[in-house]
Amino acid sequence: MMRGPVLPPVRASVWAEIQGRLGAVEQGLVVVLEGVDCSGGQFGLVEALARDAQGGAVLVLVAIDGDGLLAARAHAACDFLARIGASLPAAVPEAHLVAGAPGRVLVIGTETGAASLDLLRCLALPGLEICRLETFRIGGSERVVARWLACAPAAAAAAPGALPAASQPEFEVSGERRRDWEELRQMCERIDPAVRWDGDRFSRRATWQGRPLGRIEMATGHLFGVDAHGERHALRTAGETRRFVDRMLRRYAHLAGVTFGGAEARAVEAPRRVAAETLSATLAATRLSPVEYSALGGPTAAGGVDGEHGNIADTVARIVTAPEPAWPPDPRPAERRTD
Repeated sequence: MMRGPVLPPVRASVWAEIQGRLGAVEQGLVVVLEGVDCSGGQFGLVEALARDAQGGAVLVLVAIDGDGLLAARAHAACDFLARIGASLPAAVPEAHLVAGAPGRVLVIGTETGAASLDLLRCLALPGLEICRLETFRIGGSERVVARWLACAPAAAAAAPGALPAASQPEFEVSGERRRDWEELRQMCERIDPAVRWDGDRFSRRATWQGRPLGRIEMATGHLFGVDAHGERHALRTAGETRRFVDRMLRRYAHLAGVTFGGAEARAVEAPRRVAAETLSATLAATRLSPVEYSALGGPTAAGGVDGEHGNIADTVARIVTAPEPAWPPDPRPAERRTD
């Protein structure tokens, strides 16, 4: 009885190491089946078939130096997806793949595959992504960073023989939720121009001065918000989105040291005072639309959200949307006006 091809010991050990760190590569990436033969036994097995956060098929390969068949295996995997990728949801029902979701080939390596990863960048195969995991220790604990050498769009557009530029994957949002994401991002950035976004293909983290405000995730066609305390919230309706933005505003106010007592606001410590002034300047210079006003303050009065400083969003929204006085002011005393 013939045995099927098996992974060489070195590849198997590296794969075991990488498999436990897939969360550092991409949010929601899950291995569903191991050992995929994309080449009829010619070039060995692809390590695994994985499912991404959108339900797309991801063929995962491990790169180690000295593997003479890696390039051929990656090419065969890309050809395999191009030929039958659309039929995988029906052919492999236990993988729970989503029909129509695009497939990818993801090659992952560590320091043991650095040379092989650099060589793969020259292939520029459509749908090929290349990632190197960097590990280091700090404070007695191990940290993992995913460094992208090539992303699928860049690899597909690269000229033959050219090295794809290293980049971070773009946040992939389904077409029907793209507008929702753009509106949510703009509302969050109105909190302070210093708010920054980073993340992977299916998640984006909002930070202010390096401190987290919250995270947005895309999974199975829906947006979800994860607040600073790790609680996950569905963002299916405008009301749910407004309440999540309110949570991020409360988190910002807490980090900036802003407290609201009645109609007055104060800031503590010099650095936090600067942050509070930034918030005031940003909001005072912005005339909000009714939707944005509701996002900042409307739902808190009705639904309420537990936070560090009470109804901060309501207070700020009232300040921002207050009608501006006429200019120049009317010089006539109030009691003598006739109009």
